[in-house]
Formats: sequence, C-alpha cells, structure tokens
Amino acid sequence: MNKSESLTNIAKALVAVEKEIKNPKATKENPFFHSHYPPLDAILEENRPLLAKNGLTVIQSPGGNGEGTTVTTMLLHISGEFIESDPLPLTPDKDTPQGAGSAVTYGRRYSLMGMLGIASDEDDDATAGEPKAPAKSTTTTNTPRVPDPKPVSEKQLGFIHSLAADLGFTEEDKEDLKREYGVTSTKDLTSAQAHKIIDDLKAKVEKLVTAEKVAEEFEGSEII
Repeated sequence: MNKSESLTNIAKALVAVEKEIKNPKATKENPFFHSHYPPLDAILEENRPLLAKNGLTVIQSPGGNGEGTTVTTMLLHISGEFIESDPLPLTPDKDTPQGAGSAVTYGRRYSLMGMLGIASDEDDDATAGEPKAPAKSTTTTNTPRVPDPKPVSEKQLGFIHSLAADLGFTEEDKEDLKREYGVTSTKDLTSAQAHKIIDDLKAKVEKLVTAEKVAEEFEGSEII
C-alpha cells in the first residue's frame, strides 16, 4: 500500500465517513448461484456524496502486470494526502477487450469496497473462494490412494462457455463461478465439476426457453 507522508487530514476525513457509511444493498443477481451483489455504479452513487462532503474522492486506475489486468484504488483528500491500494491482479476469462473491461469492473468493485471498509449484505466471508478441505480419514491402516481427478475436457469447456453465453453471463458471474469452485480459470476444473456445471446451466437454459415460448403464445392474446 502507498500513502502520503502525512495522513492527518485524510485520517480525520475517513473517521467522519466511517460514522455515516453503510453497506450497499446487493441488488444485482448472479444467475448461476442465485446470490446477489451490489453493482459498482450503485456503490459509487451511494458513497460519492458522503466522500465529497468530507473532502475525499476516489481514483481507480486499470493497468497490466505483463500477465493480466490490474486495478489500483486511491482515496485522495483535498489536502493532497492520499492512501493507495496495491494493484489487484485480475485474470479475464477471455483475452479480449470486452473480457478485460469486465474484469476491471469486477476488480474496481471489490477494491473500492475493501478501501471503504464495506461489504455486501450477502457477504460469504470469502469462503466460496476457498478450496474445499478434504475430509479427514478415520482409517489408520490400508487406506487406498485416491487417484487424481480427471481434468476438464476441451469439449466440456466449450459447452460451458456456450451455455453461459446463452444465459447472458457477465464477467462478474464467471468470476463468482470460479470462486465457488476454488479455481482461477475454468481450465482448472475437474471433469466432474464441469459435468455438474453443464447440467445446472442446461436446466436454466431449458427454463428460459420454456418461459419465452409461453410469452410468445400469450403475446397478442386478449385478456378476458
């Protein structure tokens, strides 16, 4: 973390903000996990007036580390004092401008919430992003070795990406999915995990198609 030589004024301002700031409402739904999170625009809209009232502003800068995208967040006080976060590394799901842009939005949201000390009202304490610990065995002898899990296939990856596109997945939705399974890339999934994801996505697509058909059947019908 970087900071100005003096923090006297910005410290007073942040204490004043702390007295009034509230956790943002989680109004946006992740369609895969049926969880909710606060979108970036809502966090900024709710907190910018409070920050400005206390002489503070937020500067968020995207960058690159040679391997992926980064986001840096700075809290700047009218006195010139500042506190700046370390670059937050991000790995876009797709190596495209759209993928990088979505990753930056995702990173800005989490970095800003961390700097302001706020959390969504459905915070899972980051347990979804932790790899699941293996259960302790009660057998002390002759325990068979469990073979390494079968890795995800290219066919499964293609199916997942296709279904996710049909459902309108955003980069944030994809990041939440990867956190849920404790991986940094969908290529790190096991075949069994991919199979479960595909089944869940197929069920959601079928429900979506059914809903669209029902809407089409009733379109233009007179209500008696």
